[in-house]
Amino acid sequence: MALALTREKRANAGNRMSRMLQEEEQDEFYATTYGGFEEQSGDEEYSSEESESDATDSDISDSEDDEPVSEDEGNEKKRQRRTVTKAYKEPVTKPTAKKPSQPRPSVTTSKPKEKEKATKPPPAASQTESNAKDEGSLRKSSRRSTVLKGTEFQIRLKEREERAEINRLSIANRYKPEVRRLTQEELLEEAALTEEKNLISLQMYNKLEAEKKKTKFHKKAFKGPFIRFHSMTMPDVVKDKVPKSRSPGEENAVESQNDTQPLQPTQRCSRNFITFSEEASFKECFPKTKSRPPTKPLCPVTRQRAMYLDPITNIPYANKEAFKIIRDAYESELESQSDSKKRKVQK
Repeated sequence: MALALTREKRANAGNRMSRMLQEEEQDEFYATTYGGFEEQSGDEEYSSEESESDATDSDISDSEDDEPVSEDEGNEKKRQRRTVTKAYKEPVTKPTAKKPSQPRPSVTTSKPKEKEKATKPPPAASQTESNAKDEGSLRKSSRRSTVLKGTEFQIRLKEREERAEINRLSIANRYKPEVRRLTQEELLEEAALTEEKNLISLQMYNKLEAEKKKTKFHKKAFKGPFIRFHSMTMPDVVKDKVPKSRSPGEENAVESQNDTQPLQPTQRCSRNFITFSEEASFKECFPKTKSRPPTKPLCPVTRQRAMYLDPITNIPYANKEAFKIIRDAYESELESQSDSKKRKVQK
């Protein structure tokens, strides 16, 4: 169950409501619209039970609709009022020497009441003027008092914020932990420990940097011979002979070298170049003397082109007859060598 429903009512609840209603600022709408809601002649002295009840109802509705001017944290909210055309509510006035005014009747009345209203004599003009002056002074005083109350409210709000800030700072300082100041010896000891930590971290950093340099990949330059190909564009220059204009007496003059003038380049062409790092590689690729073609083998027996080769004697031959002759000569050579060896052994 909500706490607001179970708690007891405050002793001073609503004691400022009547004062705020008395000091309420009168809106200019009721002073300018419809002629300032001035009462017509003959309406002041008219009273009846129904008119009194209507006036009471209209006063209640006006008091419910008219809210006092209030400012929430410096932001002024515009009051919304409901236009009431039944009757005009006069501001609450302090007791003065003048006669108390009778209750005002409502504008909307029945036809028989209008007949009774016509029989009543009209009030004096001086009395209406005095009532208008009193109402104007009350409106001005109520406006002035409302402005004063507004400024007082702003001052109180500012003081409240200042007190809240002071309380917040005092609470923060109250619960702030106390820190003991270190002595000179303690500061020196702490500085020595910090220095040791910094030296250790510096050594670790240098070690990591050295390892990083070792593992870093270095691109190796090629040191052997190489051939490089270049392709580029350049202006296409063509030299044409353009004879100079001569006079009729200089027909037999000798042409000089300046007679041939290069034309201005109008197009571009592509040029390719090959560079060699070593002269030996250039000579291998572009030899000056052509090598002799290999000689064709000839058969020693027939003097014809040899198509075959004897695997034992490595002698080329052209046909079968030449092969037999070569083998017979080879066998006879072997026999003669064997006879000479036998003779040497017998001796």
